[in-house]
Amino acid sequence: MRLESGQVAVVTGAASGIGRGLVDAFAARGFRVVLADVEAQALEEAAGSVPGEVLAVRTDVRSAESVDELAAATLERFGRVDVVCNNAGVVTSRAPIWQQSYADWEWTVQVNLLGVANGVRAFVPHLVTQGHGHVVNTASIAGLATIPGGGNGAYSATKHAIVGLSETLRLELSLVAPAVGVTVLCPGPVPTRIHDAARNRPSADTQEDAPVADLPRPDFGLTLEPVPPHAVAEQVCRAIEDGREYVLTAADIVPMARARAEHLLEQI
Repeated sequence: MRLESGQVAVVTGAASGIGRGLVDAFAARGFRVVLADVEAQALEEAAGSVPGEVLAVRTDVRSAESVDELAAATLERFGRVDVVCNNAGVVTSRAPIWQQSYADWEWTVQVNLLGVANGVRAFVPHLVTQGHGHVVNTASIAGLATIPGGGNGAYSATKHAIVGLSETLRLELSLVAPAVGVTVLCPGPVPTRIHDAARNRPSADTQEDAPVADLPRPDFGLTLEPVPPHAVAEQVCRAIEDGREYVLTAADIVPMARARAEHLLEQI
């Protein structure tokens, strides 16, 4: 898909981190950008600093109704949508899977997985009808391999699910709307506020106090260097234009994905 001035991009988790990087990258290309985030003040501040025509819509991606309202507001304002970035995500504190509470699991699944599913359900029918567009779903290297140190099985599970969802969506769209592309973003370390995600956790959603086991950290022989959000966003834009299915943000995370694939093949 060719990225052109006047097109419309929707980005969830838009007020900070990778989302804000995507917003800036699209705005720099002359896009009209819809910023969606659950954090109202940060959303307002971000929208006020983006050049060009923007629309800010407070959105809780856990809620199908909230994401439907985002889609309706986008179409009412701009009459079209070209790129949809289902980017919002959270992570809970590091703990073994057996010590992660039900509340941790529920919140992580609702935001990370159902948030993407809600975005797909609300926007993709419009892309299919218009016959073109692109969907970007943010997963993680944790959706392709075991992350160094482990310690968050709920996060990893949702990111693996996003990879599977995106691969299936891409296949289905190739059959009915081949000009609608799908890219799954699998970043390694990126300096964002995701580890402070609890600031947006529902007040009634309390974590259970449980001792955290001191897990040994596996040595993968890798030094993963952080990639800035703006650099990730530029990689995503190139992937959209090239029609690529995956974005791995740095060469040093490729061995992790390759090792998992090779391990799988060894079991056959």
